[in-house]
Amino acid sequence: MATTHTVHHFAFVAGAAEPEARFHEQILGLETIQRAAVSARGREAAQLSFGASADSARGFLKVTCLGGDGPHGRLGSNGPKTANLSVPPQALDYWQDRLHDAHVESQRTSRLGTDRLEFLDPSGVPYALVEDEAEWGGTTSPRLPLEYAIRGLHSVTISLMDVRETHDFLVDLLAAAHVTQDLAWGLYEFAPGGPGNRIELLHEPYRAPGTWAYAVGAPHHIGLDTGSQAQRRMLCERLLEAGYPDISGGAENGTPGPVWVRAAGGTLLELLTGA
Repeated sequence: MATTHTVHHFAFVAGAAEPEARFHEQILGLETIQRAAVSARGREAAQLSFGASADSARGFLKVTCLGGDGPHGRLGSNGPKTANLSVPPQALDYWQDRLHDAHVESQRTSRLGTDRLEFLDPSGVPYALVEDEAEWGGTTSPRLPLEYAIRGLHSVTISLMDVRETHDFLVDLLAAAHVTQDLAWGLYEFAPGGPGNRIELLHEPYRAPGTWAYAVGAPHHIGLDTGSQAQRRMLCERLLEAGYPDISGGAENGTPGPVWVRAAGGTLLELLTGA
């Protein structure tokens, strides 16, 4: 059975590019691993990618910047909600002070058995720093001490008015394991599990759907690494057989470019090949 390997990236839409670059580099200590000019909403836009290291092996953030006058969207359900970033144990006190000094409001929480620090990026997209005891190789960024530095994506949280079909989509079609449930929060892992291989489903039945189009402050999609081109092709065939016909991109002709599918519940997924 074709399986998903890992969460490749979390993508959202922002306003001006420079505040995003300063925030991610100078406050979060991340590396800008890619900067490109793209077209979005009929205008020129900058696409920035930020990761814990230059090779982005631990997952990264992809930000499409529409400019300071870009159209604004709304946060809501039925799509990606939060980028959860992994930090070492006992690091949240340091980060709470660091964000406070940078005039960024934050809140300590506990989700799914993990301690977290939640805050918003400059365009209003939710982030969380998650303490994780898993062994990591550290970061190549010289900006922060290794004992506090962000190490990559811990997970991505998806908000849903109804989680049942998305549960089936993850488990039956993407071969994810439903690891645990904590009231409205469910944790799913792709093999082999651990940080960077996790999706969280948050049941928010009374939260209106958010913006799907490119709009400032709106999460846009989640990128998933499906392995090789052959494995992705098998997954696309499985999705088609299950009744998900709206697959676009390189699925039919076997090209290495991205493949897009709108999952159950409305989350947009970009299916990529790591090989």
